[in-house]
Amino acid sequence: MAQNGRLPDSDLAPILQGRLVRANSCAASWNAMNAEARRLGVELRPTGSKSSYRTFAQQQELWNLYRSGKGNLAATPGTSNHGWGLAVDLATTQMRAMVDRIGKRYGWAKEWSDAPSEWWHIRYRSGIWSGPDPGPTGSGAAPPAQPAAPPRPQVALDVGVMPDGRFEVFRIVGDNITNRWNAKTGGWAPNWQRL
Repeated sequence: MAQNGRLPDSDLAPILQGRLVRANSCAASWNAMNAEARRLGVELRPTGSKSSYRTFAQQQELWNLYRSGKGNLAATPGTSNHGWGLAVDLATTQMRAMVDRIGKRYGWAKEWSDAPSEWWHIRYRSGIWSGPDPGPTGSGAAPPAQPAAPPRPQVALDVGVMPDGRFEVFRIVGDNITNRWNAKTGGWAPNWQRL
């Protein structure tokens, strides 16, 4: 039986710059959504190699960084939706705005995420979309006939709160996270920086 973060390659299917679980049309729905997003001028992709399906070892690495105070919020290894191939961390706010606009009809939405403080983390819900897999670079999927939601504003603030009380404030302008403030024990950490 498959375990979180230990899925066999045969259970995974390719998406642009990543992999997702083949079952429940997860990868196919992502690829179909991406085909529509491309037609609308945005290509969807994960942030990096650990931002779609994630192995147990990769989750352990991110968990260790989080616990040491050097990384973002991370799920306990063996519990992440990334380990089941059901989540993607988006690379830009423009991509997130596109998923907010068209994603729900494909089974992708922020509201189903297990990480509400991470604007980039979205999750798949099975049983909403079905259809052929156009592949990671395909463009053959017809968009489902449903009205699109309005796009997100181009400037936003996001706050990530960690269990120990530390938090980070991100300023998002257009497609970029431009600045971050950290609150740590004893006051604000002076690490205003361009990310």
